Amino acid sequence: MVNSSPWGSSRSGAALRFVRAALSAEHEVRAIYFRGDGVYHALHGDQADPGAEDLSAAFAWLAQSGNIDLLLCSAALSRRFPRTDEPPPAPWQSAGLARWVGLLHEIDRVVSF
Repeated sequence: MVNSSPWGSSRSGAALRFVRAALSAEHEVRAIYFRGDGVYHALHGDQADPGAEDLSAAFAWLAQSGNIDLLLCSAALSRRFPRTDEPPPAPWQSAGLARWVGLLHEIDRVVSF
């Protein structure tokens, strides 16, 4: 679970490194749930500082290569982007709390950043 924006702290980068390490150790990562300001990760290319890794693109690449669902909290999306009816760009998906809670019953660990 990623709670912070891509530019607000180093937690997003730490989350990305954690997922990469988990995958390289052959752990299964089913989904990453972005809530609160974490939903800003879906803004591809808009948040990367010059010379910094584009976290949106990096998470999207992981999702496509590792079959990981990138879930954006639907309530956070509606509060931060109230005037858009467009779905998030692939591989990002809007997901309600019910979907996240459903996943919690299928997994053995949650790590929050």
